[in-house]
Amino acid sequence: MTKINKNSFISNNSNLSCDYLVIGSGAGGSVAASEIVDNGKDCILVEEGDFYEIDHFKGSFTKSITATWRNSGFTPVFGKPSFAFAEGRCLGGSTYINGGLIWRTPKKILEKWNENHLEKYDYESLEEHFVKIENKLNVITESNDDGLNLDSKIIHESALNKNIKSVYVPRAVVNCRRKNVCYTGCASGAKQSVLQAYTYDSSHKGLRIIVNSKVKKIKFKNNEAYSVSVLNSKTNEKFDIRFKKIILACGVMQTPLLINSSFGKKISNFEMSIHLNLRISAIFKNRITARLGTMFTTQIQEFIDNGDIFMSTNFNKSNFLSSISSLDNLKLNELLKHIDNTASFVLQTKPTSKVKIVNTFDKHFLRFSLNDKDFINIKEKLKYFSNFLFSTGADKVILPIKGNIIISNKSQIDLIIQKLKKKDLQMLSVHGMSSMPMSKHDNQFLNCQGRSRNIHNLYIADASILPTNIGESPQGTIMAFSYEIMKRMSL
Repeated sequence: MTKINKNSFISNNSNLSCDYLVIGSGAGGSVAASEIVDNGKDCILVEEGDFYEIDHFKGSFTKSITATWRNSGFTPVFGKPSFAFAEGRCLGGSTYINGGLIWRTPKKILEKWNENHLEKYDYESLEEHFVKIENKLNVITESNDDGLNLDSKIIHESALNKNIKSVYVPRAVVNCRRKNVCYTGCASGAKQSVLQAYTYDSSHKGLRIIVNSKVKKIKFKNNEAYSVSVLNSKTNEKFDIRFKKIILACGVMQTPLLINSSFGKKISNFEMSIHLNLRISAIFKNRITARLGTMFTTQIQEFIDNGDIFMSTNFNKSNFLSSISSLDNLKLNELLKHIDNTASFVLQTKPTSKVKIVNTFDKHFLRFSLNDKDFINIKEKLKYFSNFLFSTGADKVILPIKGNIIISNKSQIDLIIQKLKKKDLQMLSVHGMSSMPMSKHDNQFLNCQGRSRNIHNLYIADASILPTNIGESPQGTIMAFSYEIMKRMSL
C-alpha cells in the first residue's frame, strides 16, 4: 500500500502561491486535488484538521472522535428535537470515519435534478466517474456467510422471507477484518477512504498539503478572488495563500460560512438538508455477538423511495451504553448480562424539514424544527421496524426515546408511539447536503459548472452543491460531481 509522501506537507507558510487552491480534503476536495495534479497542474490542498496514519487510533472511540470529528462529533442542532450533527475534521474528511458506503446517485434523483436544477448531469454522463470511483476505492458487496454480521443476517433473511426489499450494500473495503470500528478510523486500513485512495497517490505527484489550518476569509477584487487568509490552529500563525483558481470543499456547513464571511451573503439564507438517524436496539433470545463483524452488510430498502432505510449499526459496549445512559443502574446491569445477545440498528430517514444556519452577533448556530409530516413518518417507521424486530426473534426492543423506553411485546408499541412527542426523540445526523446548491437558474450563487456567478474563479465541490436530499450516503455522488466539475473546468 502506498504511504503518504511526508515531504508534501508544507512547513514554511511564507510567500505561498499556486495555480489551484483546494480547501478541504474530504470526498470532493481529494478528488479535485487528484484531478488537478494528474493533469500536471500546480495545487495546494488545505485541511483544517490534522493528518493521522491509519493505525493511529487502534479503534479507540474516545481518542478518535476527539481528534477526527468536529466538536468531538457533537455539533449541536437546537430545536424540537435537538440533536447532534457529526462531520469529519481531518485529512480525508468524513470518509476517514464513515462506513465506506459508495452508492451511485439514483437515476430518479438525477432525472429530477436535470428537470429542475441542472444541465447534463444525467446517469450516462456520470457513469465514467462512478466506474473510476468504484475501481479506485475497491467498491464491493460482502455477504453475511462468514459466521459474523449476524445482526445484518437476521434482518436480511427475515426481510426476504416476508417479501420486504433488502439488499447487500456496496462498500469501499479491501479484506475487511470485521473489527466494527469504521467510525473510529479503520486501524487495519481495510476501509478505503479518499486519504488512502487519492491523497496518498497525489502527494507523490506534486500535491502540496497544509494541515491544522483554517481558511478564515477569501479576498477578492473586481469579481475575482486572489488570496485567502489562513490561521494555523497549532501555532496561531496567520498567513496568506495566493492562487489563480480556488475550489471550496469545506463541507455542507463550513463552505457557506466561509462564503458568508468573505462576500457578505446573509447567513440566514443558508439551510441544509440532512438525514436523521434513530437508533433502535434489540435483545435477542440467541447470541448475536454484534461487536464482531462489520457495522452492516445489508440494508432494508422497502421504503427507499420515501428516503427511509434500516440497517445494523456499529456496536461495542462503550458506544451502546452511552446511547442508553439514561437508564437506571438496575436496568443497565441487566442489559449488560445480555450484551452478547444485543444488537443495534438505525432507521435513517430523509426529512423535508431542514437545518437553518443562523447568524447572531457574528456567531453561527444550527436550528431545526421537525414538521408534522416528518414526525408522522418517523412514528410510522419506528412502529413498523419495532414490530419487524420482534418478528425476527427479538425479546426486547429499546426505542430512541428519552428515557430509553424498553418494550417487551408488540402490544406496547402503539401506546408508546401514540404518546410520543417530538422533543423526546433521540437522534443524530451524519449526512448534510444542499446548502449551496448548483443551479441553472441565475438567482443562485452557483451555476451548473460548480462556479460562482459572482466570483468567476471560485468553484465549489462538496456536499453543499447537491440540489436536494439524496436519501442515501452521498459520498459517491459528491465524488462523481467533483470529477464532473473538474472536467468542465477544462484543466
